[in-house]
Amino acid sequence: MRKNARKRKNEQAVVREPAGKAAKAAKNAKAAKADRTVRAVVRENLAAVRLLIGTAIRVDRRRGLLVLIVSPLLNVVAALQAIGLQWMVDGAVDHDRAQTVRGALLLLVVTVLVHQATAVATDVRLVLQHRVGLEFDRRLMNLCSKPPHIGHYQDPEFLDTAEVVRQRRGEFGGALAAFVENANLLARFVAALVLLITASPLLALLPLTVLPLAAANRWQARLVTAAERAGAEADRRRMALFSLATDPAPAREVRLYRLADEIAARHRDAFAAASGPREAARAKGAIAVAAGWLLFGSALIGGLYVVSRSVIHGSGSAGQAVLVLLLSTRLVGATTGLGWLLGWLRRSLDTVALYLRLVDYPHSGGTHGNAGADARGGADGAGTMLPPRGDLVLEGVSFTYPGRSAPALGPVDLRLPRGATVAVVGDNGAGKSTLVALLAGLQPVSAGRIAFGGQDLSELPADQWRARVTACFQDFCRFELLAREAVGLGDLGALDDPAAVRAALESAGAAEVVAGLSAGLDTQLGRTMPDGTDLSAGQWQKLALARARMRTAPALVLLDEPAASLDPGSEAELLRRYLRGNGPASDTITVIVSHRFSTVRDADLIVVLDGGRIVEQGTHAELFAQGGRYADMYTLHAAAYSTGPVVRSAPAEDGRKVAPGVHTELAVDPGEVALHGTNGQGEPVGDRAVGQAPGGQ
Repeated sequence: MRKNARKRKNEQAVVREPAGKAAKAAKNAKAAKADRTVRAVVRENLAAVRLLIGTAIRVDRRRGLLVLIVSPLLNVVAALQAIGLQWMVDGAVDHDRAQTVRGALLLLVVTVLVHQATAVATDVRLVLQHRVGLEFDRRLMNLCSKPPHIGHYQDPEFLDTAEVVRQRRGEFGGALAAFVENANLLARFVAALVLLITASPLLALLPLTVLPLAAANRWQARLVTAAERAGAEADRRRMALFSLATDPAPAREVRLYRLADEIAARHRDAFAAASGPREAARAKGAIAVAAGWLLFGSALIGGLYVVSRSVIHGSGSAGQAVLVLLLSTRLVGATTGLGWLLGWLRRSLDTVALYLRLVDYPHSGGTHGNAGADARGGADGAGTMLPPRGDLVLEGVSFTYPGRSAPALGPVDLRLPRGATVAVVGDNGAGKSTLVALLAGLQPVSAGRIAFGGQDLSELPADQWRARVTACFQDFCRFELLAREAVGLGDLGALDDPAAVRAALESAGAAEVVAGLSAGLDTQLGRTMPDGTDLSAGQWQKLALARARMRTAPALVLLDEPAASLDPGSEAELLRRYLRGNGPASDTITVIVSHRFSTVRDADLIVVLDGGRIVEQGTHAELFAQGGRYADMYTLHAAAYSTGPVVRSAPAEDGRKVAPGVHTELAVDPGEVALHGTNGQGEPVGDRAVGQAPGGQ
C-alpha cells in the first residue's frame, strides 16, 4: 500500500512539475511583456520631448533657448532668498549688523531679479507656446490632408488616434509650458536639496520621499490616459450625436420624427461610456497618491523635528531653522502642484506621442498604385511624363479597405477609350465609388495596375496623375468661401481669374446660381460665416460641377452621381453638355456614375458592377439586347415612371420584344426609349426621365 502511495505521489509530482514550469514560463513572459511596455513608453516619452524641444527651437530659436535655459536657472537663483533670510536672522541673533545688511541686500536683489525676470520669461514663453501650437496645427493639417491617398480615413485605429489628437489639439502649445514648469520644479528641488544638506546631511533624504508621490501621480495619469484611449470611440459617437442635435442640416428630421429626446439619451449613454472609465481610473490612482502624500508628510515633520532639536541643543543656529522651515514650505508648495504638473506633463507628452503615431502611420496603404512612387518622394518617376492622351486601362485591379479581408472591388479588367464617355452603374455597394477613387489615384490598388497611354501610374507621383484629373464627387464639398473661390479652387493657378471662373460656371450651367447672389462672385457662401449666403443642395452641386470645369483639358473627368441634387431641367442640361458633344476636350475620358438611367443611356460605354466585379459592359443597345443585369435594371427603372399594369415579357405591337417587368405600353427598342400611346405611335423620350409620360406622370 505504501508503495502504491509513493507511486501516486511521484505521479502527482511529475504532473505538478510541468504545470509549475508552465506557470513560471507564463509569469516570465508576462514580466518580459511588461518590461517591453515600459521601455516602449520611455522611448515614446523621450521621442516626444525631443520633438517638443526641437519644434520650440525651430520656430523661434532665440525665445526657445531663453525659455528652456533661463527659466529653470531663475528657480535655482530663487533659492538664494532662503540664504539671505538665514543671514538676516543669524545677524540679528548675533547682533552682527554687517551680516544682517548682507542678508537683506541678497534677499532684496534676488527677489526683485527673480520677480522681473520671471515676468519677462513668462511673456516670452506665452509667445513661444502660441507659435509651437500653430506649428503643430500646421503639421497636423498636412498630416491628414497631404498623404497621397485617403485610406487612413477608412482605418478605425487611425480615426480613433486622430480623434484623441483633435480633442487635445490645444495641448501642443501647452506641452511646452508643461515641460518648462516641470523643469522649474526639478530646479527647485535640486536647489533645495543642496541647501538642506548644508543645514543637516540627514535632510538630504527629504526630497527623496517625493519620488513615491511622483510615481503615484504618474501611475494615475497613465491609467487615465489608457481609459481615454479606450473611450475614444464612445467620444466620437458622443460628438457625432452632439452635431446631430446642433447642426442645421438634420434640424428638420430631428423635429419631424421627434428625435431630440432619443439623441439626448444616446448622448448621455455615450458620455457615460467615455467618462465612466476615466473617473474610475482617477479614483483608483487617488489611493496611491494619498499614500505618497502620507509618506512625504511624515518625512517632512521628521525633518523639522531634527532641526528643532539641533537648535535647542545649540548645535544649530536660528537662521538654519528658518532656512529649513522656508525650504520645507517651498517643498510643500511645490509638492502640492507636483501631481498636477506631472499629470499635465504626462498628458502633454502622451498627446505628442499620439501625434508621432499618426506621423508613423503607413499612408501608402498598399503594394501597388501610386503608393510606391510617393514613398520614394517621386524621385524614381520625376523624369517620367504622362502621355498627353491615351486609353485608361485597368489590368487585374482589386482593392481591399484597411482592416477588411474581402476586396471591395475586383479583380477588374477594363479599358476606357480615349475621348469616350463611360457610364458606371450598379446597386449600392457594388463598388462604383471605390472604382472612382482608384481612377482618381485617391486609393492605391491592392493588386494589378492602372495605366494611361501605356504609362503605369504606379511609376509616377500621385500628384502628376491627379493634375490631369477633375471630378465632382457624390459627397461634394461645400466650401464656405467667396463664390469665385468656391469655384476657382478647381484650378489654383486660375483662382484669381474672374474670366476663367465665369467660363467654368457657363460650361457647367451654373451661371444663374452666381447671377442670383447679392454680390455675384464676391458673395460669401455658407450660413456659418458672417453675412454668409446658404445655397440649396442643387446649387451647391452646380458650383461643384463648375469647379470640376476649371481644368479645361483634363485627361479624365469623374462625375459620381452628378445629378443627384439637380432638378430635371438641370439634369437634362448636364446630359447635353457631357454626353452630347458639348463636353470637355475630345481626348478627355469622362466617367459618370449614376443610378439614373436617363443619365447613362447615351454613353459610349456602359459598365455594370455587381459585388465589386464587372458583370457586363457595352453600349446601351448591346446590353439591352443581351437581356441581362443591365436590361433588368433599366426595365425596373422605366417601370417606376410609367402607369398601368406590369406584365412579364410580351411582344410589342410592332414585333419588338419588351423586357420582363416593363409595361406593355413601354416598348423599348435597342438604342431608344419610346412611350406608345393607344394609337401605337412612338414618341421619343428626349430629356425626360426614362419612361416618363408626356403629361409628366
